[in-house]
Amino acid sequence: MKPEKPPLEIDVIQTPKKSGVLAAMLREKILSDELQEGDPLPSERELVERTGISRTSVREALSLLEADDLITTRPGRNGGAVVQKPGPAIMTRPIQLLIRGRRLPFQAVIETREALEPSGASLAAIHRTNDDLERMERACLELESSLEDVSRYLKANTKWHLAVMQASHNDLLIGFMLAISDVMHAATNIDEFNTPESRLAVAKAHRRVMDAILRQDAAAARRRMERHVVAYSKQIAPHAPANISLED
Repeated sequence: MKPEKPPLEIDVIQTPKKSGVLAAMLREKILSDELQEGDPLPSERELVERTGISRTSVREALSLLEADDLITTRPGRNGGAVVQKPGPAIMTRPIQLLIRGRRLPFQAVIETREALEPSGASLAAIHRTNDDLERMERACLELESSLEDVSRYLKANTKWHLAVMQASHNDLLIGFMLAISDVMHAATNIDEFNTPESRLAVAKAHRRVMDAILRQDAAAARRRMERHVVAYSKQIAPHAPANISLED
């Protein structure tokens, strides 16, 4: 007599939420360029009529797209949902969630900076525009004029590093830098680290990097930025927190 077979395991079939299906359809049309940046989406009423789903589901779908930074809503009589393409800032939230959720050590940020910023400076020397140079110069001047005001100095320091990365015109590098910029700012707000001597040294290092970027010397820009961030890593090490702390 054959042993009785166990019953066949079959999972419950779940129908996806209609709002999720609509959001996925519209998301694909945006990412595939069928819908271009600036194109208006059909109105809520039209989406209800064309899809046959409820107004509540349509609104949920639009909320999902807005959370993905794929649409923005214009107020007013002629307003409504308009397509926008995601920018580098979209990386900030998931990376900061990773930092908080995994309780990453501050050393991870130091290593990330050492890996990214020299490459960013090198690319900035190749791709920078006049607008990029003006942005970096403004941040440089702001830092140099705030050497006696630590709060202003720290903000200008972060702004300058972001300006250099923006000049690379590499959205992935820019996105990573945006994501860790708050960590950089918080972690360098340490009295023992921000001595007058260290602030002056940073200002001089920024000028050396800027000079290489201005001359479009990619090798020198990489070398000088690497020297700058490695020096930062060594100086901050005795004072840095063990783990990164980010507030929502």
